[in-house]
Amino acid sequence: MSTIAPPDAVVFLVTNCLAAGLAVTPAVVAALAVRRGWRVGLGAVLALGLAAGGLTAAAAGNPASASTAFGLAAALGVGGTGLALWHYGRQQTPVGRLFVGLAAIFFLSTIGVYLAMQLSAGRSLGDIGEGWRRQIGASFDEYLAMFSQQAGGERLGDINALAAGKAAVVGAIFRLVPSILVLGIVSLVLVNVLLTRRLLPAFASLELNRWRAPDAAIWLVLVPALGMLPYLLLQTMKQDLTAATPVFFTSLNLVLIALAPFVIQGLAVMSFFMKRWRFPRFLRGLAYFLMLSQGLLAVAPALGLVEFWTDWRGRAAARRDDEDESANE
Repeated sequence: MSTIAPPDAVVFLVTNCLAAGLAVTPAVVAALAVRRGWRVGLGAVLALGLAAGGLTAAAAGNPASASTAFGLAAALGVGGTGLALWHYGRQQTPVGRLFVGLAAIFFLSTIGVYLAMQLSAGRSLGDIGEGWRRQIGASFDEYLAMFSQQAGGERLGDINALAAGKAAVVGAIFRLVPSILVLGIVSLVLVNVLLTRRLLPAFASLELNRWRAPDAAIWLVLVPALGMLPYLLLQTMKQDLTAATPVFFTSLNLVLIALAPFVIQGLAVMSFFMKRWRFPRFLRGLAYFLMLSQGLLAVAPALGLVEFWTDWRGRAAARRDDEDESANE
């Protein structure tokens, strides 16, 4: 069986490590500001911006290129999010309001910077969208090439089927970009909040394993889901889907965005029972890693939705209290 060529594997590994490092940069900057003071945190932000600008300049071969400016601005924005995390995390700000505010800052400092630079360069929103579509197509081709090298001839049928369905897959992913961006930013903010919860007073009382979504949040899932029904019914009846497709993907984006609180609740359910069953930290971390790396993230909102109706944690806690009372009698 053939494998990925070593240079490609190295580039793939380095790129993912850099992306992971950038994702936790706000937590690192906030920790520096807590331990060493805000001046050190600000210095780290400036150093990060210069480093990102230098790296993108070297990659682009032009220090004055748009990619260089974007690398500089994005790094400064992500680092600035860390300073915002440190500043507001020292205050007794409600966790929900702080979470939404940090997500907004994260969005403005990354996607917002990118869109502003593209628009200032004279590109329209249509041009930007088409560029994203082409990038998704290029990423799909790269994935297909890696899959072909790894799978070899025995999976040729699957490879050909993927290649034949490229247009449909790329189109679907492109239409889901809004929800993908929102869920990605929510995940990044959640990771940074969890990494700094023992450092900042605003998160001192935060217990993820006890958190649950507000009751009204379920309606934000159910109401947009109604917009998906015409498309699904027409598909079942094998009718033309052209008119229903825009409404379907708009509704699906809204549903996926509305599922964000239930993703967190699903993770809270996992955390609750793994702590209750006394899983070692290593196994807990491994469970989260496997869920994220093996395409099992859909398990989290599924757990959150089921627990919304069944209240697993409440019943488990009540059962535990009854057992303790019986033992004391």
